[in-house]
Amino acid sequence: MVYIRTDANCQIATGHVMRCLTIADELKKQNKDVCFVVSDDESLRIIQENGYKTINMHDAWNAPDIEKEYSVLCKYAKNKDVLLVDTYYIKNDYLNKFRAVFKLVIFDDLFTEKKNADIIINYNVFFRRFDYNGRYGKSDCKLLLGEKYVPLRSQFGLIQKHNFVCEHDKTQVLLICGGGDRENMILTVLRWMQKNQNQMFCRCEWMVVIGSYYPYKDELLTIASENQNIFVKINISNMAELMNQCDLCISAASTVLYECCAMLLPTLFFVVAEDQVYDAEWFSKNEMMLYCGNFVVEKEQSLKKLGKNMISIFRNRKMQQEMKNQMKKFLDTYGAKRIVDEILTDMGE
Repeated sequence: MVYIRTDANCQIATGHVMRCLTIADELKKQNKDVCFVVSDDESLRIIQENGYKTINMHDAWNAPDIEKEYSVLCKYAKNKDVLLVDTYYIKNDYLNKFRAVFKLVIFDDLFTEKKNADIIINYNVFFRRFDYNGRYGKSDCKLLLGEKYVPLRSQFGLIQKHNFVCEHDKTQVLLICGGGDRENMILTVLRWMQKNQNQMFCRCEWMVVIGSYYPYKDELLTIASENQNIFVKINISNMAELMNQCDLCISAASTVLYECCAMLLPTLFFVVAEDQVYDAEWFSKNEMMLYCGNFVVEKEQSLKKLGKNMISIFRNRKMQQEMKNQMKKFLDTYGAKRIVDEILTDMGE
């Protein structure tokens, strides 16, 4: 059995749960039982919709009750069971206790402390900032680092990618910010484009994707009702198919960037959180995508750069092809399988 300890809510959005669901799906393909362990009712819906068993701890998502969780999970644990942890709020006091019972697999995006674990995962390009080998080199911890371990959903490997922007009358633009959009990026982009780049705004069909915890849903639906070229997609399951229909993506520097790479989708993006800065610089430096700026600290400059970048990419087919070539070299869609293969090897299977 593989237990997956994670959470989703309006504060932390759905990213942790979604990547864990991808790994759970791969485990299921290999006939492994999976059970999700969550803090409260808010996390349950997405997981149960995907058909997985759950254990609800009924405790605080940002302050897990170690003794309570240990007591509950030890009732179920068997030899060689795995606990995969994907939450920033579980620290070493938790891990030290649980490692006596479980094989521990940890998503470690932050590199804040040496984790007591059997396997550490950080697929983000910013792993290069940190000395993982120096920290874990003398331990028996296995390190799964870099883009070969990006856990993309299987749908991203099943669709034939199309070619170029602007091969039809209306350019389809995917506008997405991940699960939460605390900086109100989506509405700000739509309003700015409508006011400052109206001709371009009107020539585009805006495919706006939001999730369960998007805080400005009513405002977005209102602006969509007033503009026939804005289409709101809520909790979609066919992201790869939608990306393949679109000509261009405007996104935050989240996991969406890796999905765009898999679909060879030309992308313009903003930083909306401090931990996205290195990824932004890396994707930009490697000429895969166009960076529009830090939306939090330089909003107006970032929006102006977005307008300029849209004009550039529409006019320059060579730029589009170069971006696609770089994306193709960067990423495949087998990250989740590689993670699961390593977990099963560690279990002795």
